[in-house]
Amino acid sequence: MKHLFTKTIFTSSILFITKVLFAQNDAASFLKAGKEEANKLVNGYLQPISRGLSSGINDAWYSTAKPLGLLGFDIKVGFGGSLVNNDSKTFTLNSIGANTDSKSNFLLTPISGDVNTKQPTIMGDGNSSRFAISTLNPLDNTQRLYIDTINSFSGTGSFASVGTTPFIQVSLGIIKSTEIMVRLMPIQTGDFTSNGFGFGVKHSLSQWIWGVEKLPIDIAAIATYNTNNLELTFGENFLNANSSLPGSLPSSDYKNSQKLTIKTSGYQAGVIVSKKLLFFTPYLGVTYHSATSDVAMKGIFPIKSLRNNNGNIEEYTENITDPISFSSKAAQAYKGTLGFRFKLGPAAFGAEYNHSFANEQFSTFNATFAINIQQLAPIPKL
Repeated sequence: MKHLFTKTIFTSSILFITKVLFAQNDAASFLKAGKEEANKLVNGYLQPISRGLSSGINDAWYSTAKPLGLLGFDIKVGFGGSLVNNDSKTFTLNSIGANTDSKSNFLLTPISGDVNTKQPTIMGDGNSSRFAISTLNPLDNTQRLYIDTINSFSGTGSFASVGTTPFIQVSLGIIKSTEIMVRLMPIQTGDFTSNGFGFGVKHSLSQWIWGVEKLPIDIAAIATYNTNNLELTFGENFLNANSSLPGSLPSSDYKNSQKLTIKTSGYQAGVIVSKKLLFFTPYLGVTYHSATSDVAMKGIFPIKSLRNNNGNIEEYTENITDPISFSSKAAQAYKGTLGFRFKLGPAAFGAEYNHSFANEQFSTFNATFAINIQQLAPIPKL
């Protein structure tokens, strides 16, 4: 079982990286539309990833309401996904506010369809329109000239986006039926890295409520905070300039600087109830949580543009630095959790579903595998 679960987590990580790489390559082509319009396009296209990460970052912290006993410990690995709603599978130029300024240097025009034609997000189905990009005539700013084309991009057609990125969590039981937890989210493979940290505390409420300690259930309070930084360098997929155009830099300047970053952070606080039935422990949880994802494309990126060169229109390379930056803040809201843990000896497997009560967030799911020692023998007095 352990080998199977490790293989599953590895596969999940590869699928996650593949989706981000897929999105990165398409997002780079959006820069042809200039910094302002590209920000809107990237935000619309990557919205399921940023929303999925912010929806799932607070998941899978617990699998029972019973805290570990004194010096008991739990070492857990896990991963999760988020269920993409239909509204997050498409966007339109109108819905993302594209082309709102007719005097903007760059404008987008769908070659097929119009500003209300649905385009797929990274998790959507089918192919998008192709977009013609026009820029102001440098000799007559009342006219616009065609400058480039964004080729059709497509979605993965997936029902689920990324949620809880693969993690390692270590928990320790301390005094007064209290458990402290530390989480790490380390991934490094090729051009992709994930570096996260989190901490949390779980405390038994049953011991403080008269009569509850005699009931065959456990009740606990939980509070957690964590943050994660994802980074994907473009590598050989970097956006290069046409070296024949003036203003172009050496290819190495673009290749060595371009990267996509997503920083997600979140917190939650709530109550858990569980009931142990031999090897099986079902649990319920209600937490109030919030999270934010910050997406950025950093580095030097070339854009083909036009300028006035002694009364002649000249194509040249405009180099822009750190062109994409936007935040996706999940609404502060409640979520309900339904899950179970199956424990045989020290090995434990768990799974849960988290239902979001806010339209701005996705519902999520996850799975975990742990080595769990509920309590060690008391330390002998010296």
